Amino acid sequence: MFDAVKSKIRRWHMKMLKPFGVVPPTALKLSLGDHSPFVAESLAQVFADVAAAEVVHGNLLDLDCDALVSPANSFGDMSGGIDKAIDDFYRGEAQSRLVAAIAERFLGELPVGMAVVLELSSKRFPFLIAAPTMRIPGSIAGSINAYLAMRAVLVAVKQFNETASRPIRSLAVCGLGTGVGGLHAADAALQMRTAYDSIIGEQWRQVQHPVLAPYAMRRAR
Repeated sequence: MFDAVKSKIRRWHMKMLKPFGVVPPTALKLSLGDHSPFVAESLAQVFADVAAAEVVHGNLLDLDCDALVSPANSFGDMSGGIDKAIDDFYRGEAQSRLVAAIAERFLGELPVGMAVVLELSSKRFPFLIAAPTMRIPGSIAGSINAYLAMRAVLVAVKQFNETASRPIRSLAVCGLGTGVGGLHAADAALQMRTAYDSIIGEQWRQVQHPVLAPYAMRRAR
């Protein structure tokens, strides 16, 4: 009861741009949002017809979800931007665990287009999903890295849930690549929606040749 009240209070700090629709119990619920009103509005427009998605303007760390996405770089450095806020939320556990996981599973470098799921000691956001939008901090303008990162997140969740005793049913994601990466808000939102349709909408099944893959025949803006 007390946790539910605290959750409602935290949500008062956010502006709801697009609520959830009617969602099946086993569906993955996606909470999208950003501190930037431009990014949040772009996400709301692009995901307007997705019942399993809500979009908020505000701090994603005020939400209550099973998992939180970190768009950190390939080396797990979480010293800036939203990643610093995420690491602070986990009291420094996030970066240390992520760097160790990258070293153990990927020999020190997690490529863009791949993601890793970590279970951390937190009641809220007990899972952290790291999916780099960039190899090292810097501009990714003109790239499809938001698509690659979002796709990696959804694939990781899907594969994790196949064997997990505690599946991930809700996921909080910011506008990928729109901070340090400098990706245009509308472009990032569209790339994230394309990845959502590919994995959750299973449009990947229609790709019978590389030229049919998203962005194969044209560049992102």
